[in-house]
Amino acid sequence: MRLSSSLRRTVPALGRAALTALAMSGFLATGAAASSALDDGINAYRHGEFEKSAGIFASLADNGDATAQYLLSCQTINGVGVAANEDAGWALMKQAADNSNPDASVVMARRLEAVGGDKANIRGLYTAAAQHNNTQAMLWLALDALDQGEGTKAEAHLKQAWELGDPRAATLLANRFAKSDVDRLTYLRRAAQHGEMRAAAYLAEEARTVDDKAEAVGWCAIATGMPGHNEDVDWKTIGEAVEKNCGQFDKDLSPKDRAINRERVDHFLAGFFKNYQPWQPWRACAVD
Repeated sequence: MRLSSSLRRTVPALGRAALTALAMSGFLATGAAASSALDDGINAYRHGEFEKSAGIFASLADNGDATAQYLLSCQTINGVGVAANEDAGWALMKQAADNSNPDASVVMARRLEAVGGDKANIRGLYTAAAQHNNTQAMLWLALDALDQGEGTKAEAHLKQAWELGDPRAATLLANRFAKSDVDRLTYLRRAAQHGEMRAAAYLAEEARTVDDKAEAVGWCAIATGMPGHNEDVDWKTIGEAVEKNCGQFDKDLSPKDRAINRERVDHFLAGFFKNYQPWQPWRACAVD
């Protein structure tokens, strides 16, 4: 299992606790120095200065810093800024997971899944990551609980993931645990507002059932990944893509009525992107 396709320069927060001014002076000085070194390494990693980041992470990893172990393992497995060495890289990844780095725990769990590893070990790794607020792990645990018929446990994992901002959890809550149609649509709309394209696809079908052709086309456009919040978009290309993927929702209208409907679609999309707050899903080997 290689990670090169997931190596990013920007990603989820690492969640390190801030040092307090009330700490003992000796501990504060040591902690501040280590924190500063880790920040330097992360900044280098973020900006693609991988040789520099590897040099900084190496000494920190030797001293047990789980974040440094995790990021250095990513570089080592992929040979980014250092010579590739998958065995050494995976050993570092395991150390990071053992030291409670949630990202490393998820990567190790995925590796075990890829090779048909023991389900209990996989579950344990995801549980450890979830305890450190990794929503990727929470989603896995929710689906695992559903497979075992433990709906209450699944719902609790999904609600926690949604509280932490993962819109995929809202989509699952909508389709599995919504108490009413209003509840379901609320979950889906909130998920779509954060860029969850599956939620938008469900909403397109919902709009079709009530014959709202403007919303049907609009939600379909969002579901296909229309980047309407980007000032540099090629609107002609986007329009062609929307027509290709979403034209079926108003194809039965007369040319005049279809033109009117597309104006309503534009209005709908303008309102949607005014409040659009895209969420970035978890990625292996990424830092924010």
